[in-house]
Amino acid sequence: MNLDNVAWCSIYPPIGIARVGGSETEYFIGPEVAGQDRTPPGKNGWKDADGQLLRQVARFRLYAYDSGNNLLGELKAGDAGVEWRVHLANHKAAWYDFDMAMDIPEFDGSAGLPPKRSARRNATIAGADRKQLVIDPGPRSISGKKTSGKKYRFDGGKFFNTEVSLGELQTDDEGRLLVFGGHGISGSPPKNEPAVTFANNDGWHDDIADGPVTATVTIGSKSIPVEHAWIVVGPPDYSPGVTPVTTMYDIVFDAACQLDASQRPHLPSFTNDILPIFSRLAGYQWVNAGFGKLWGWKGAEDFAAIVTTLGSNSEFARPIREEIFSRFRNPDFESMQATEIPPIYGDGVDIPATNPRQWYTVTPLQYEFLKQWAEGAFVSDYDPNYVAPTSIDQVPLAAQPMALTKAALENCIGGPFHPGCEMTWPLRQPIMYASPFRIKLRTDEPRDYGNWMTSRVVLATGGPLDGSGAGDISKWMAVPWQTDTSSCLYAYIGYQDGVFLPTFWPARVPNNVLTAAQYSVVIDPAISPAERQLSFAYDARQYWLRGLAPRSQSGKVINEFVKDWNKVGVVTQRPGAPDDVNAKRPNFPAVMFVEEGVTIKPKLKAEADSGQRPVNLPNPRDLR
Repeated sequence: MNLDNVAWCSIYPPIGIARVGGSETEYFIGPEVAGQDRTPPGKNGWKDADGQLLRQVARFRLYAYDSGNNLLGELKAGDAGVEWRVHLANHKAAWYDFDMAMDIPEFDGSAGLPPKRSARRNATIAGADRKQLVIDPGPRSISGKKTSGKKYRFDGGKFFNTEVSLGELQTDDEGRLLVFGGHGISGSPPKNEPAVTFANNDGWHDDIADGPVTATVTIGSKSIPVEHAWIVVGPPDYSPGVTPVTTMYDIVFDAACQLDASQRPHLPSFTNDILPIFSRLAGYQWVNAGFGKLWGWKGAEDFAAIVTTLGSNSEFARPIREEIFSRFRNPDFESMQATEIPPIYGDGVDIPATNPRQWYTVTPLQYEFLKQWAEGAFVSDYDPNYVAPTSIDQVPLAAQPMALTKAALENCIGGPFHPGCEMTWPLRQPIMYASPFRIKLRTDEPRDYGNWMTSRVVLATGGPLDGSGAGDISKWMAVPWQTDTSSCLYAYIGYQDGVFLPTFWPARVPNNVLTAAQYSVVIDPAISPAERQLSFAYDARQYWLRGLAPRSQSGKVINEFVKDWNKVGVVTQRPGAPDDVNAKRPNFPAVMFVEEGVTIKPKLKAEADSGQRPVNLPNPRDLR
């Protein structure tokens, strides 16, 4: 790369994802290519030797462009003077309650009901005292290679008089930026009162955070403009390698196409746009037994068995394409569509169902792609022998920026937004972005919007979505994160088999899992085939949170998870049965995902053994 030709730089990924974890010293770099093999990073899997979850670290890179906007290459610390600057903050306790996504008709009043409004969190704290609800240690800057140290930690921010660390910065051996989140610490000082609900626990804080990532770049005496990025610190990923049916990339890409129509392909690619939807439905077999029965290994509709037909745009395959498409829920939400795909609760979930947004849909753009696919108007590019890159270095230079963009967001939940896992509904609003995938920086001081927040204010020009600062993405999420994670599970009402479905976020919050003990039976050729099949069976999958109180005791569950979130298992990629490797008709999948690292004793033996849901489950409205 000729450094004289560098006119400007851009930071990638434009939205990076870090995750909290209890481990003090061990971590791993988040995915940098889509579909990256998520094998465990160490000998103890996704935990350290003490059983603490590893933190996921976001890595940011600088890419250089010439005056014609041609990509020249990655700019590293040895090529130029580079100083990174990051500002992390947590504004959750000072923001507004989460009641419902504010951009849906059921909230804004366009559904024929009176418009709703959300009250401030910690409303009894007023005036200047509300500053004590904000955890903001200020920005940190870092430069050089393999740089680390105390001065790069986000220490000093306080929740009232309690100091809360939000993470730290380091650089790698090429000077790329590494952003670490916190250690998942939540609390309610000084009163230490119990949490009472899924999202809006007054007096509580956590160490989730977000904020802008910028850089100062100089080449010789020349200052180079740099396009900024964003860092979002989210909860742990308890199912690495299981991709959400709708990812945050799908959500942000939909918004990007509204900002810039050229982002949208004329025809969808079967490999890139259609096949992933089917693969994700099947992938949920490792985290929800109902999905397994429907679309998992040898399930009622094993898409893997007919993938060649699905990938053909011939008239011969058209009837099956049309039949499958007809079963996807339409995102126009004009009817209830209770049994359509996907069997996932929606943004407006209510028990019993009172509106079509009880159920979730793929994005409008995904739905349009599926419609084109059904009609045969798609690129038939399926290659069963294709081997995906396993690292960003294997991706051609021109494709690296988008590969980093997609990889970070593909491993985040794209709904339902009630409120969600890493980010929530504002990310689908084009007003959030300065350009496709880049969150708009706020240019003025944050406003005080008063005691109530409404859809009219939220979505307006000059409102809280029209430009963001540190803490402005994560503030829409639950406080603390543990109460939402342990509340949004599955099967609050009977559906399909009446046991495992519908579900919320099993790709990050598992429901039913194949345990390490079951896996050891499944892969053992010395054990009878019948016993191995029984251990693999979806009805034998165990309840992930079996170490906590029964689900009917929701108050106990959320408070126990605040304490024991490091002790539950992580669904981990493992090889299939060795005697199946060369079999023409294998009995089990070649790759399995197994719950490992459990350090909490089961309390719910009956539910753990059968996979059945307990009676008298709480209504999600009561948890919320």
